[in-house]
Parts: sequence; structure tokens; C-alpha cells
Amino acid sequence: MTTKGIIFDMDGLLIDSEKIYYQANIRAAKEMGFDFTPEDHQAILGTTDTYLRHYFKEKLGSETAAAEFINRSYSNVATVVETDGVAIKPGLVDLLDYCDNRGISRVIASSNFRHMVDDFMQSTGLQSRFNQIVSGDEVTHGKPDPEIFLKALDKLALPASSALVLEDSPNGVMAASKADIPVIMVPDLIAPTAMTNQQTLAIVDDLAQVIPYLEK
Repeated sequence: MTTKGIIFDMDGLLIDSEKIYYQANIRAAKEMGFDFTPEDHQAILGTTDTYLRHYFKEKLGSETAAAEFINRSYSNVATVVETDGVAIKPGLVDLLDYCDNRGISRVIASSNFRHMVDDFMQSTGLQSRFNQIVSGDEVTHGKPDPEIFLKALDKLALPASSALVLEDSPNGVMAASKADIPVIMVPDLIAPTAMTNQQTLAIVDDLAQVIPYLEK
């Protein structure tokens, strides 16, 4: 395949942030006296803030409680990042260097808030490696809806067949599939499903392993 542009998810793909979110959510739930389960975490991966608030309104019984939980979680994330920083994922630098050498353009398509994307890019020193971003603030529907990837494709100004999506979650893979953009999965916390196997070009262990597929 001839790939001229890559669309990168951020959380769990570029940076090792999903574990931070998970721990922040568990801590916020304990502070409020309820359980945050692995099923809860899987249900909200890659979704928009609107979906988060709806999900926790249903779980906790009120918009007020949902807002308190989300605000506590964000505060916990900020504390962890400020104290410990956040690591980039294995193979990322090799892949970005390859893209630079081959003139492959790239854009981040993250369901996170734009200010959070900017903060993570600054804290990891990655801001200079990406000059285009589509964030959750810019879309109405979160993954697995394809909206965010279609917007990212517009920024690349490429046909879907010349682009590649890199994702870590089944929801993201499904969104890419619905957008008819080829996708490779680099799993993080959630293992690929049978459906994911059908929707991906490949499932690889780290980002450097994407390079052979770009050379085909």
C-alpha cells in the first residue's frame, strides 16, 4: 500500500495515558463511594465528554454526581502528570523519524479535549512532531462513529486509500473501518476482538512494527 498520511489516536497509542486515566477514575470513584469497574473503563474509552457525562449520569443517577466524578478524575490526572509525567509509547520515535524521512504527513485524531492534547504534547516534547490535530471538542459524535477520522482525513487532503489510521482500541478500529480508512491496531489495555481482527490490516505489538507495512 502507498501511505501518504497517517492519522494517530493519542491516548494509549502515542502516550501511555490510559493507565493514568484508569487510576484517576478509580481514585475519584473511591472518593465518592462507588466502584469504577473495568467494564466502565472499556465503555468510555475513546468517547466524547458528552458521552462521558451521559454514561455517568445513568450510572450515578444525576448530572451533578456525574459532573463531580468527571471533575475529580480530571484533577487526579493533572496531579499525576504534573508529578510523574507521562511516557511515550514504544516505537513512536522510530515511526515518526521514518515518516519524516519519507515525507508522510500526520494528524492526531483524539477524543480528548484540545487543551489536554496540547498539554500532553508539550509535556512529552511531541508538539513539534505533529502540526495538525482534531480533538473531541470539534466533533459531535465520538468513536465508534467515524466523524473524527473523516475530519482528520480532510486535514490531510488525501483519499482514504492513501491514509492509514493507527489505533489502540476496538472502538477506534471500528470508527476507522466505518470511515473506510485502512487501520492498524496497536493494543493497549483492551485486547482485540474477533471483529477487530476482521477490520484491521494488522495487529502489532508496538509502533515501530508499523514501518514494514508502510514499505509494502
